[in-house]
Amino acid sequence: MSREARGIRGIESVRSIRIAGLVVAAMALAGALQAQSFTEYPTPGDPAGIAVGPDGNIWFTEKNANKIGRVTLSGAVTEFSIPTAGSEPESITRGPDGNLWFTEGGVGKIGRITPSGAVTEFALSGTSTTPDSIVLGADGNLWFTEFAAGKIGRITSAGVVTEFQTPSDPAFITPGSDGNLWFTERLGNHVDRITPSGVITQFATLTMSRLVSITTASDGSMWFISDSDDKIGRITTAGAVTEFALPSAARGEGLTAGPDGNVWSTGDHEIARITPAGVVTQYPIPGSGGQVFGIVTGPDGALWFAESDNKVGRFSSGLCTASTTSLCLNNGRFQVRASWSVPASGTSGQGTAIPLTSDTGYFWFFSSNNIEMVVKALNGCPLNSRYWVFAGGLTNVAVVLTVTDMSTGTSKTYTNPPSTAFQPIQDTSAFATCP
Repeated sequence: MSREARGIRGIESVRSIRIAGLVVAAMALAGALQAQSFTEYPTPGDPAGIAVGPDGNIWFTEKNANKIGRVTLSGAVTEFSIPTAGSEPESITRGPDGNLWFTEGGVGKIGRITPSGAVTEFALSGTSTTPDSIVLGADGNLWFTEFAAGKIGRITSAGVVTEFQTPSDPAFITPGSDGNLWFTERLGNHVDRITPSGVITQFATLTMSRLVSITTASDGSMWFISDSDDKIGRITTAGAVTEFALPSAARGEGLTAGPDGNVWSTGDHEIARITPAGVVTQYPIPGSGGQVFGIVTGPDGALWFAESDNKVGRFSSGLCTASTTSLCLNNGRFQVRASWSVPASGTSGQGTAIPLTSDTGYFWFFSSNNIEMVVKALNGCPLNSRYWVFAGGLTNVAVVLTVTDMSTGTSKTYTNPPSTAFQPIQDTSAFATCP
């Protein structure tokens, strides 16, 4: 073969490799784009607040309908009426007692609803009481803001209420990584910290004002947003503030820590992802005609959000991203999360995920040197056309183990009752989603 012929063949080989590379890249990009998906489920009323329930379903408030709604991961919606007319339920959160707790701004009450739908209400003192945002604190109590009264409230699972006066009108509240509660000032330019005993410290923002939502990120910092400034802020537990530019369409009333280690916000017909460095990616909701409010990470690893045009939405990236609470097994196809609770002491939390191999990982609950569960997801498709799930536990606390096939969005939940030795899981027919 001549030198020229060898040169031509070499050029063709390089060209073929480049073309093949481009084809593979294009296929990967197409797969990634196809994996990202929005799903919307119609609801009778307009959802506002949203939370994950102890039953593994998504719960939401219907402020204008005076109801609490529940939607399963497959989209089946059920409503439960609130006894007091005009209660205007706003925010909702999972409590330490296996129930959900919500605020009733129209009548000055805190409500509690069981997974079966039984509602109990607790009246607050004062005519100007308008409870708004509510969260579960590290002390096992529920903490809430009272915007018009300028107070932070604390309620035990037995319904005992304590209130603390604040320097300004509190808006949203989040449990901090330091064991305290952090909240925004709606009419001020501060993010405040309140200890479990009620001691409040103010931290000034750089330029942001009229603060609304706040959430705690996976790195332990708190992120907050404004309804008037096109910015998002971050504050450390030491009080150091950083602000990042935010597109106006991404500015809304919902923030949550996502399963991918980023912060997600709701906005004007879209949701947005904000990295720890402040890089923003927007995801418009196809055909959405309403404002998006509350947002939460579901047990299936997807983001669930409330839309004002009578819908609950779900967004899935189709990709498993490992985090402190999520294992990515079987080469990233399956996401595994474990939540635990001790009803007798009113404590609960998410298991800390530690990967071991591409198929196996473990969780610890209370201490890093105290392993509680080992889990693996195997490809059994050649044997019985199923993916398999195996798990073993070294615990007797209540556990909910959720395994999600990120390729299809299919989830399976395994539950261990409280005060019961964890029974081995050997599910060789877990997912009929081969290949």
